[in-house]
Order: sequence, then C-alpha cells, then structure tokens
Amino acid sequence: MRIFFSIIFILSILTGIGFIFWHQEWRFSKPTPVPKNYINIESGDSLSIDLLSSLGIKADEQLFIHFYNFDCPCSRFNIKEFQNLVIQYESEVKFLAILETIDKKESEIRTFREKYDLGIDIHLDKQGTIAEQLGVYSTPQAVLIKNQQIYFSGNYNKARFCTTQNTKFASLALSAMVEGKEAPVFPELATIAYGCELPANGNTNTRIDKFFNLLSL
Repeated sequence: MRIFFSIIFILSILTGIGFIFWHQEWRFSKPTPVPKNYINIESGDSLSIDLLSSLGIKADEQLFIHFYNFDCPCSRFNIKEFQNLVIQYESEVKFLAILETIDKKESEIRTFREKYDLGIDIHLDKQGTIAEQLGVYSTPQAVLIKNQQIYFSGNYNKARFCTTQNTKFASLALSAMVEGKEAPVFPELATIAYGCELPANGNTNTRIDKFFNLLSL
C-alpha cells in the first residue's frame, strides 16, 4: 500500500511539472497582448533627437538594441543568440541592452554585465519609456537603427529558442544592414510580438512563472 501511494505521489508531481511546461509553451506560442497605449513604430520611422541622445547614439552609428526582461524565461533562452550576434558584429555595429524592469535597482546592470560579459552599454528602463518610444512591448525583441531611423523592429525568430535558420529575423536584418542593403521584407511573423509582456505593461511574474524560473536557472 505504501508503494502504491508513493507511485501516485510521484505521478502527481510529474503531472504537475508537465502541466507547468505545457502552460509555458502554450502561453508563449500566442502573440503578446498589445497594450492600450501602444504607439506603432515601423521601419523607416525617424527617432527623436532626445531619445537618441539619452542612449548615447551618434548620427552616423548603426545600432542594435536588445530588450531583456529579468523575469522572462524567453529572454533567458534568447540570450545566447544575442551573445553570438555581439561577437560577430561588435566591430561594425553598436550594441545596447535595455533591461526592462519596474522594481530592480541599478545594481542589476552590474549583475547583467557580470553574468553575460558582453562588453556593451546597458540601460535600465524602469518604467518602459525607452521601449514605448521604440514601439516595443514584449521580450525578447530587437530594434535596429540606421541613419537615426528604424531599420528593423521585431522578433529574433519565429520561436523563442532561435534554432530555425531561415526565420532568424533579427540576425538576417543585421547582416543586411551591415552590408548596406535595404531592410529585408519579412513575413508578418517577424513583427507580431511573442514572448513576455514588459513589466510596465503586464505582470510576467506569476506563481507559475516563478516556479518555471527556478527550473530554468
């Protein structure tokens, strides 16, 4: 009898863990809800001088902006892809990491820098004002800037694991920008935001998220 209850207990735990992973996959396979105050920013749109100055962007610089959310498992899965892009293009493009948070402190910049060792500028976007001005409301997302205009804004890939080569949208756009080409025309899948809502727009740290975060550390 004791063995029977032990088996039931173990099966219950495995079922619970399975449900959590299923919930995450289902949730992140759906588009991120668009916030009510969303301002649509498209390729070719010019950026404000104040925003460019606040980010330390020079007029002639090509820029790749990466949005990271501490509490988002998608951001953690995606960081390797971003690291690879930095290593490959850091001599030709200026990279920035925007840390999305409403409750983290300046020390989180140091934590991020030490953990990922990217050697790039990092900005803490506590209230999501930078993201809002760039039309970003989800992570992981990338924004590419050339001639003070949006060159590309959208997803890294059609999936959060960035394993599908022909849908590496951010990487393909970056390659085209460096080569001096026109911005690629991608399918709608490249610009429909998937992943986690930014903290300023929604609550990404539910109880299920907290448990999943522990498993993915």
